Amino acid sequence: MYDLIIKNGTVIDGSGSAPYTADVAVKGGKIVCIGAELSGAEKIIDATGLTVTPGFIDSHSHSDSAIMNNPDQLEKIEQGITFSMSGQCGGSAAPYRKGDTIHTMGEFLSNAANIPQGANISVFVGHGTLRRLVMGTEYRVPTPAELEKMKELLREGIEHGALGISFGLIYTPSCYAQTEELIELAKVAGEYKALVVAHIRNEGDTLIEAVEEFMSVIRAAETRGVFSHHKATYKQNWGKVKTTLKMIDDANASGMDVYCDVYPYIASHTSLSARFIPKELHVKGTAGLVELLSDPVQRAELKKINIQTLGSDLNWVLVASCKNHPEYEGLRIPEIAALRGTDGYDAVFDLIRDSGNVCQACYFSMCEEDVETVLAHPRAMICTDSGVAGGRTVFHPRLKATFPRVLGRYVRERKVTSLPEMIRKMTSMPAHVYNLSGKGLIKEGYDADICIFDADKIIDRSEFTDCVQKNEGLNYVLVAGEVVVEDAVHNGKRLGKVVPAGRCK
Repeated sequence: MYDLIIKNGTVIDGSGSAPYTADVAVKGGKIVCIGAELSGAEKIIDATGLTVTPGFIDSHSHSDSAIMNNPDQLEKIEQGITFSMSGQCGGSAAPYRKGDTIHTMGEFLSNAANIPQGANISVFVGHGTLRRLVMGTEYRVPTPAELEKMKELLREGIEHGALGISFGLIYTPSCYAQTEELIELAKVAGEYKALVVAHIRNEGDTLIEAVEEFMSVIRAAETRGVFSHHKATYKQNWGKVKTTLKMIDDANASGMDVYCDVYPYIASHTSLSARFIPKELHVKGTAGLVELLSDPVQRAELKKINIQTLGSDLNWVLVASCKNHPEYEGLRIPEIAALRGTDGYDAVFDLIRDSGNVCQACYFSMCEEDVETVLAHPRAMICTDSGVAGGRTVFHPRLKATFPRVLGRYVRERKVTSLPEMIRKMTSMPAHVYNLSGKGLIKEGYDADICIFDADKIIDRSEFTDCVQKNEGLNYVLVAGEVVVEDAVHNGKRLGKVVPAGRCK
């Protein structure tokens, strides 16, 4: 007797192979039989006219902060994500200091293992987290002792199940590291055949140089590397992804093992200060930034610098969240400036100052052609670059709608690539890249993490100014062989877990 049979579905197994019609039988959380006219189950799902695929794998997320307080991971599971790779862009939930005690990644993972999750999750150790813990936000080269301490904490994390190391090279304090520091830490990951991933140092005017830098880090580590949420920002740089993707192709042809991931939007999302405050000024900390932005002379100089690099029109910036100013959430900077009776840059600086540097925005700085180019690349995986909402109602819609958007808008409507190929990029490819045993395929013996959707209807409905609309056409999501989502709504079951990393083959 099977626990469940999914009847008459169009199976796209995740390998990139052509679809076929079959029944899929599940028992004990595993796919145990794939065939025709299977019978004898406690539960039947009629998938006639629907597509059956492996559960989607989010190649780049920030959900590790949700493991303890928001374990349902609603926005993940309600778009079909059954596994997330978290602790990205150099920031991870551990290690951390509480009082005089350093709590390690091993401790964090041990505690998290006892909390059932809405979706499965694995985590990286963040370089920025290591650097901040060991040497604060100082803009300098680490001492030999400090570098050894970072290596020690990284080894501890990897030995206890972390995926490897992530770099966030536009963020404080990772941005203060020289290439040699990155290489030394990446080599530690390489010792374990763990992964090295990076939000590279620049995605705009010096994008190609930033790709070259991270390629040198991957090469030195002699392990697998991933370029995070690959893109080219600002109009003068559009089209550069053709060059950078060729660089990835050339690296792989030379024997390296390099990938990237991408989200299906022309807008990115990060703090206002990360985009508008030069990195050398972040050493001042929050109090220093507030003081700086309260000084008319320094503010005027900062405005001049930004106008020279970004221009005067800030209509491409939409505020997503801002402490002390919820009334501005969902508005563009010129709208906020008009309400405040000021210009755009003064509005930006006021929000950073008044929020204590707790202000996030969406930046419409990419182009559709580049997004489609990266989405179609054979080594590009799909990612949300997001955590969970945690009660917020304004956020980047990728948090809730990435995977249905790719399938509806970019596969069905724009025909960027075939449905079987895109499913491969969402399932078996990330399962291979991140060494997820038993994941990413509809195959006998594999875990029954499964999505069932209407390929003619699946679509995102979440928008930048209306972020909470549920996805359409996602009929069922299964984790460990049980239905956890019906009609894109989570039923409350938490059958996922925190998964220790496998290692590169």
